[in-house]
Amino acid sequence: MKKLDLAPLQDLDKLVFPEEFHELSLDSPALKFVTDFKKHHPAVLTASVSALDAAQVLRTGHLAWVLVMDHRGDFIGLLTAEDVSYQRVMQRVAAGHVRGDLTVGDLMQRRNQLQQMKLGQLQGAKIRDVLLAMRQSGQRHCLVVDTDNHHVRGVISAEDVSARLHLDFPIDRPANMAAMVREVAAVH
Repeated sequence: MKKLDLAPLQDLDKLVFPEEFHELSLDSPALKFVTDFKKHHPAVLTASVSALDAAQVLRTGHLAWVLVMDHRGDFIGLLTAEDVSYQRVMQRVAAGHVRGDLTVGDLMQRRNQLQQMKLGQLQGAKIRDVLLAMRQSGQRHCLVVDTDNHHVRGVISAEDVSARLHLDFPIDRPANMAAMVREVAAVH
């Protein structure tokens, strides 16, 4: 048996986060940017949690997004910090909702609104390619799905990628289908 020594933590030792490491670039493999649920347990909230509590969880946990489950534990959507932003909540209040009554279920992006990319497609792809595809579809988050096993395996978040690469890669969502068609037509 090998003898291992424990030593006290020193004052100079600091906690590090993935975005502090600079060895990644837009030409890095896309798989390096997947929050893979086979390796990392995703942050989860239930749809019944109040929007105010969810905003607090995201803020204090330094989270850009969480998965949303129903009371049975089924995956039903994704909630982002933007979804529970003051502006979004006030838009709902202006539409007649009571601020304190808003829930995660009211503000989340529903499962049928989310876009996915096949895990197999990411083999050999660069993160640049994924971000461009996300930009074209106006999606800031992309589910990664193992289609052979029908498993939602992870998420790629443009905000997370931007933070890790120390760059700004804005992705604007078209307001509706007509706006998206106009934007796509303007590019071609």
